[in-house]
Amino acid sequence: MLSRIAESLYWMGRHVERADCTARILDTYLHLLPTSAVHADNHVIRGLVDAMGITTDAPKDTEQLIRTLVFDGEQSFSVAGALIAARDNARGVRDVVPLDVWECLNVTWHGLRTRSTTSAGPHAFLRWVGERCAIASGLIDHVMSHDEGWHFLAVGRALERTDMTIRLLAALDTGPGSIPPWRALVSATGGWEPYVRAHGRSIGQPSATEFVLLDRHFPRSILRSMTAAENSLAELESVGAASMQDPRRDPSSARRIVGRARTGLDYRTGSENDEELGALLTTLQRAVASTHVAITKSFFRQGDAVTWAHQSTVGGVA
Repeated sequence: MLSRIAESLYWMGRHVERADCTARILDTYLHLLPTSAVHADNHVIRGLVDAMGITTDAPKDTEQLIRTLVFDGEQSFSVAGALIAARDNARGVRDVVPLDVWECLNVTWHGLRTRSTTSAGPHAFLRWVGERCAIASGLIDHVMSHDEGWHFLAVGRALERTDMTIRLLAALDTGPGSIPPWRALVSATGGWEPYVRAHGRSIGQPSATEFVLLDRHFPRSILRSMTAAENSLAELESVGAASMQDPRRDPSSARRIVGRARTGLDYRTGSENDEELGALLTTLQRAVASTHVAITKSFFRQGDAVTWAHQSTVGGVA
């Protein structure tokens, strides 16, 4: 597979997942935050900005901040921006992506222009985004061959899901505020009903943290997401090792990084989370970033200059 195609599929998976995770987080905050506190709760504003990983100057006004995170198509961290980027990457690999997947993303892209200008508000838009992302993910899994291209897409999706969940945990505000923090954490990952079935309706820091970090059955837990990334990297390693021409590239390095981090979670107990949560999240976030760098170096274009055969330049003119 051409590295250009592999890179587009990888980023397509990341962008679809980023849009879905951002929509879930924002919709959870908007639902749990009382109407009277929308403009006054600075804890929520700070939590949203931190969870999204925004490094630019964010608006101070709550309503303006939410509109930026949801509708601003020029910002890659926004819901609309992520969907536009996913569609752009899919457009470049239409010969690899099934027609159903392309049409889903393309229809979603067209829908952004009409739904972002309606007066229904961000909640209706976020629910629509969640449905469109679910359709796209379902089509990707059920009509796309689970070959090399699918594994690049799956790795991108798993790493983005892991990164967003880590950010959500790290940004969680446990101080006094309008939103129950642990209920917000579990709900923002889409796991409230699975949590209730496993732990009941009583929720606190130990059970919520253990569920989001270590649950082996919930598909959005950090452990389950890192396991999915490791499995797809193992498949790509077997393909890449056989065809790798550049000895500087090591297709197994990304798998080693994510595998070590996953192993540390696999044998971790819930009681350890209370004492070492901050250090653990920092380690996991570094592992995700290092895995991305290793994937880029091993499988994608390195930006080498392109030169044509028999090309000569005289006076700066070819």
